[in-house]
Amino acid sequence: RTTQVFHIALGGIYALAPYLLMSAITAGLPIWGATALAVFGSAIMGLLIEESVHWPLTCKRAPGEVHLIGSLGAYLVIVQIIALVWGNETQVLRVDMDKTWIIGEIYLAQAQLMGPLATFAASGALFFWLRSANRGLELRALADNPVLVSLLGRNVRALRRWIFGLSGALAATSAVALAWDVGFDPHGGLKIVLLGMVAMIIGGTGSFVAPLIGGLLLGILRAEVVWLISSQWEEAITFLLLGLFLFFRPQGIFARKIRLEEST
Repeated sequence: RTTQVFHIALGGIYALAPYLLMSAITAGLPIWGATALAVFGSAIMGLLIEESVHWPLTCKRAPGEVHLIGSLGAYLVIVQIIALVWGNETQVLRVDMDKTWIIGEIYLAQAQLMGPLATFAASGALFFWLRSANRGLELRALADNPVLVSLLGRNVRALRRWIFGLSGALAATSAVALAWDVGFDPHGGLKIVLLGMVAMIIGGTGSFVAPLIGGLLLGILRAEVVWLISSQWEEAITFLLLGLFLFFRPQGIFARKIRLEEST
């Protein structure tokens, strides 16, 4: 929403983060240090994609379709580099049994509990920062009216760097949490980006919170489909829901009212 870029390359960053974590652990870093390195490295990768792909295209006033193709190309390059360096095989981070808690009829492994907690903590910190810090307010303004932000003397290029860096860091947080639970491979990032797109369409782009709520609803629906029917129907139900929203409510659940001049 803030850059008008369909950031498919974020799937490559998502795929890269667990490999950075694994390499850091192999090199002898503690878990917290390896995680910090993976998150920081993913943020730097997001910045590199902005500097090498999207900002040059923006300066040339390239349409959204060209940004999409450029981002897809960056995704393919990252995935191929991962395959060349680490291979195509599925990797795991845990080599022993995980601690398990039983709540009624629900069995929760430690990784399944810590992953959502870390993701919610990162999301909560982001939303608090967007609401309170000056730079967060500038990013919100950029999402609403980038022309006015530029006219007011704000550095749009610096704001875009913040956006791509933050997106890489947040993707790495989620990737590391999931990889610690179920493992990872070079090709898992694109699926996550597509699920994120569905969550964004379900929630709407009216606020930064709406896609998070859309993602929660989508996750619950997918879990119920696996529980009640079969995992084979998980993707079919997901994209059936996407089609229904595109046909009947493309603005999402939490649509915001806009002025007439904004919609033309």
